Amino acid sequence: MILTDDLKRTINFLSPPETIVSLCPSVTETLCDLGLSEKIIGITDYCIHPRDIVKNINKVGGTKTVSITKVKTLIPEIIFAVKDENSKKTIKILSENFPCYVFDINSFSDALNMINILGKIFDKTKNATSLSENIVKTFSKIQVTKQHFGYLYFVWKNPWMVAGSNTYTESLLSKFYLKNIINKSKYPEIELKNISPKPEIIFLPSEPYKFSKTDKMELQKVFPKSKILLVDGEMFSWYGSRMLKAAGYLEKLLDKE
Repeated sequence: MILTDDLKRTINFLSPPETIVSLCPSVTETLCDLGLSEKIIGITDYCIHPRDIVKNINKVGGTKTVSITKVKTLIPEIIFAVKDENSKKTIKILSENFPCYVFDINSFSDALNMINILGKIFDKTKNATSLSENIVKTFSKIQVTKQHFGYLYFVWKNPWMVAGSNTYTESLLSKFYLKNIINKSKYPEIELKNISPKPEIIFLPSEPYKFSKTDKMELQKVFPKSKILLVDGEMFSWYGSRMLKAAGYLEKLLDKE
């Protein structure tokens, strides 16, 4: 099998790989939900779902601080990485030693494609197609008020950073008719005083930075008319099989507003 990953690199497989190192929590969870957990021999410290499965798998460090030595010791037949989540240097070094498939997830459709690629690699096409079709069907049934509220989705503090355009988070929220008021790409730093127009909704997620009630009060002073929500970050930034849970979570969250 010959595949081209999202970085346009060609990867050859004589047969479906038997051992996997996954360097992305979303990929790890999706692999497990596709019935491939027994093949996973290494994951990051942030790969915490499904809890009963991942607790027994070797850890190779954080997504940005992968231990090259630990990965080499495991001798995986394939490594899965994500462009925005893993360092370019780490990917380069690992690719010199093992087949390394890199995903670049910037949209809802990219996330669905990831599922189908995993199915293709491991002869799990039926499972992957079923999962991706179920996700599409679930989102198609969403019933929310079709008002184009402007929003800010924060990802970090000190400096303040938000999810901009060309991100999975923005693509996901567009399914709920929400409009990102930031037109800069990826995850830009912002100055609160310069934000215009003012957002009607502000999301403060639990990851990658764990925002608190104190942060909420601080931002409420700057944006007194905005509705500020402390939310489960996994539902906004994890893709793959987590999208099934995200649909219901966001629908209930926004239905209350």
